[in-house]
Amino acid sequence: MGFFDSLFGSKKPTNVEVTAERIWMTTDAKFAGLAREVAERSNSETVAILLVAHFPDVLARLNELAAKPATVPVMAVLASDLSIDVATSLNLDESATLDIIVGERHPLPSVDERLEQFAGELPCRCRCAHHLSLEDPVIKLFAGEWVQNLLERLGMKEDEAIESQLVSRRIKQAQQKIEGRAFGSSEAESAEQWLEKNCSELAKK
Repeated sequence: MGFFDSLFGSKKPTNVEVTAERIWMTTDAKFAGLAREVAERSNSETVAILLVAHFPDVLARLNELAAKPATVPVMAVLASDLSIDVATSLNLDESATLDIIVGERHPLPSVDERLEQFAGELPCRCRCAHHLSLEDPVIKLFAGEWVQNLLERLGMKEDEAIESQLVSRRIKQAQQKIEGRAFGSSEAESAEQWLEKNCSELAKK
C-alpha cells in the first residue's frame, strides 16, 4: 500500500473485476470446477492465468492444474509470493487481461484483501475469482453445516456450484470472527493447521 493510501485509505482499483465466489459441496468438486474455469478462461481474451493458494496443500493441487496443457501460460503460486516481478515475467501491459483464480479463502479477511491490492497495482485489467468448498476449514468452522443444509434443501448436486451473496456474507462474518480471536499469524501447511496454531480456541470447536 502506498504512502497516501496509508494516510487517506486505499481506493478500490478500477482495473480489477471481482466476480462472485463459486461455492462447491466438496473439495474434489471445487478443483474439478476450477479446472473447467481454467479451460474456459484460457480460450477467452486472457493472456495468462495465475492460480493462487494461501497454503501449500492447496498449492499442490493447483500445480497439478497448471501442469496441464493450455493455450495461455498458467502459473500456480502462493499468495505470499505474489509480487510485481511475477507479473513482469508475464509481459503484461495496459491492453492485457490477466485472470487470477484463487483456490481458497484465508482465515484472515485482511490477507484476502491484499490479493485485490496486488491486482490493482498491475498495469493490466485483472479478473479475480474465488473457488471454495464447504469442506474448506474456514467455511466448515462456522458456515459449513448451515450452508450444506440450505443447499441440500435446494436440491443442489455435488458437481454444481452456487454464487450467493448470503453465503458470501456468512463466510466474511466467519473470517471476521477468526480475525477477532486469532493471537498470531504463524506460517502453516494448511488452513486447518493455521487455525490450530493461531486460533486454537476456535479450531477445537
